[in-house]
Amino acid sequence: MFRYIALVTGLVMAQMAMAATNDNSAVVSDRESAVMLTSSKDTWAVVALNNQQGFTKVREFHDMGASGVQQIDYVVNCAEQTLALAGFTVLTENGPLPKQSMNPSFSQLSFYKPAIEHDTNITNNVCEKRIAMLGVSISN
Repeated sequence: MFRYIALVTGLVMAQMAMAATNDNSAVVSDRESAVMLTSSKDTWAVVALNNQQGFTKVREFHDMGASGVQQIDYVVNCAEQTLALAGFTVLTENGPLPKQSMNPSFSQLSFYKPAIEHDTNITNNVCEKRIAMLGVSISN
């Protein structure tokens, strides 16, 4: 298990370093202050605020064992209680799949009202101020 955590940490750092540093980027970048949202045995998530756009970015990781780790990026619009999928990558020992990750801007996203429990939980955790970043509650 420790080997997988070390692998994922290395891959995440490499992935974040390659991410664009544009403030219009809809995925979490290495320039942003991200904090842990949730953590369980095989799943964890981090969040980062985009104060210019008024959105909250969420990056989830799901451990798939020997197959690698799923990295899923979401953007939450608390003003409208909507969610958008911003990216999906599988991190493996040989690098990310697909090899070139997408880095959409906020204007390229399609927001939707969450209907399934997983998506509703993401939106609720972010928008109902269940998390705090650097000692300040999120307020979109």
